[in-house]
Amino acid sequence: MLALDAHLTYPHCNGFHDGGERVALARYDADAVRIISVRWRGPNPDERVLHVLPPIPADRAGTPNGLIWFDIARGSGRLAVVIGNVLHVADADGALEPLWRPPAGHTLDGLVSITADGTRVAATADSGTIWSAWEVEVATGQTTLLFEKPWYANHIHYCPHDESRLAFSKEGPTLQTPDRVWSWHADAAPNGQCALDQQAISDSPGEFVAVGHERWCHHDTAALVVAYGSSNAGPRGLYFAYPDDRPPRLVGAGERYWHCDISRDGQYAIVDTSGPYDKPGRGWQDAGNISDVLLIDLATGTSRPIARTTATQHPWHPHPVFTPTGDAILHNHLTTSTRGVAVRTL
Repeated sequence: MLALDAHLTYPHCNGFHDGGERVALARYDADAVRIISVRWRGPNPDERVLHVLPPIPADRAGTPNGLIWFDIARGSGRLAVVIGNVLHVADADGALEPLWRPPAGHTLDGLVSITADGTRVAATADSGTIWSAWEVEVATGQTTLLFEKPWYANHIHYCPHDESRLAFSKEGPTLQTPDRVWSWHADAAPNGQCALDQQAISDSPGEFVAVGHERWCHHDTAALVVAYGSSNAGPRGLYFAYPDDRPPRLVGAGERYWHCDISRDGQYAIVDTSGPYDKPGRGWQDAGNISDVLLIDLATGTSRPIARTTATQHPWHPHPVFTPTGDAILHNHLTTSTRGVAVRTL
C-alpha cells in the first residue's frame, strides 16, 4: 500500500500533481487531518505532508465523523478544499488560504471543483430549503451565483473536456430519483438541464433505471454513469449520457457496478462492485462486504478483474481511478487489519 490509513479524493476530483507522478491523499490522525503526497510509481513513495487541517473526531471503528475531499488543478497544481465552511485554496508548494465563505445561513458542500488552470472554483451550498451553485474567481474572490434549486444539488464538477459546462447531481434516494444527472451551461442551460432520461432507457414500462456516481469525461462532453444493480429496471451497467441531442448508450452491462472512472482517452472504464462480480445476484444481494475492481473495454463492453477488496462506509469505498497516463489504477484498499491506497498496473 502507498500510505496506511490514507484515502483518495473523490473519483470526479483530481488528486494527481507534479506531472501526474504524485498523488495527494487524505489521512485522519488523532491530532490533525493531513493532506499528504506520495509518489505512486516505483518502490519509494517519498511521503510528504502538503497541508495540516484541524482534526475530525472518529467513531469507535476509526471512521471520521466528517470527510475531507479536495480537487487539484490539472495544469497549475492549485488545490481547493472546504475547511470549516470556508473555501480554501493553495498554490503548488504554497499554504492554504481562505478564499470565500458562503452567505450567512448557507453551508458549503465538501465536494468542490477547480478548473485545469486553477483560476476558478465551483461549489454548491444549501440554506436548508434552497441549494445554490457558485463560481469563485481565485484571483479576486469575486463570486457568481450560477443557479438555485429547491432540491439537493451536489457533486458539482467541471466537465474536463469542456469547462464551460458544469456537471451536478440531483441527490436523493436512488430508487426515487428519475432525473439524477444534470449539467449547466451559461447559454445552453442557464438553469441546468437533465442529461439522462432514465425512463427512456428502461426495459420495464412504468419504471426508470436507477443511476448515479456519474463522472464526466476528458475525451468528450459526456458523462459515464452507473446504472445500479439495485435498480428495478434495466439494462444495468455503464452508460454514456450527453447534454446534447445524442441518445444515451449502454457501453457495459453489469449487475453490481457501483463507482466508476474513465481513462482520459475514453477507451476504458474502471468500476468497483457491490459484491463479488462473479457471484449470482445483483446490487448488494449476497455481497458479503466484498468489492471487486474491474477494467472495462468501452468498445466491446468486456471486463476483466483487477483487484478484490472490501468496503465499508465513506471514505473506505474502493473508488478506483485511472492515473493520468492510463497505465495504472489506484483504489482504496481494505483488509481485516490495514487500510490504505493500492496501485494496480494495467
